[in-house]
Amino acid sequence: MENNKIITTQDLLEIESIRSKIKQPKDINKHEEGKLLNDYFSKSKGEFIPLLDMSLPYMVRAFNKTLQELYNLKENRGEEKKKFKVVINTDETYSNIIEAKNIEEAREKTYSEFFDNGGDKMKLVSQDLDIFEIEEVK
Repeated sequence: MENNKIITTQDLLEIESIRSKIKQPKDINKHEEGKLLNDYFSKSKGEFIPLLDMSLPYMVRAFNKTLQELYNLKENRGEEKKKFKVVINTDETYSNIIEAKNIEEAREKTYSEFFDNGGDKMKLVSQDLDIFEIEEVK
């Protein structure tokens, strides 16, 4: 980043080092041989940016975006989600299409969604709430 008015992460680390009277760790020292910090690829700028050259707000946004991408990768690494048609039999019939990894997850999501949407306020003939039908749909 070329703007001299911006306080970079490196500047903040140096300020913190002076404030705390503790030397910066060597693994984040900009002038250390064998650079250990990775650069961040900015999609909007189309280039790599050294972490220590970022402003604090930019660093926080980049870190948050990276965490979100990691969480999404972790979530999508498992089984592909399938669609299930689930019918609950109460004194009325409740039917919904649920995305889930398997039948058990579809069952849990159906019950949760039913009660989250006010199903607990329905006047039930009995307290039994059974899944009447569950099948994978394409």
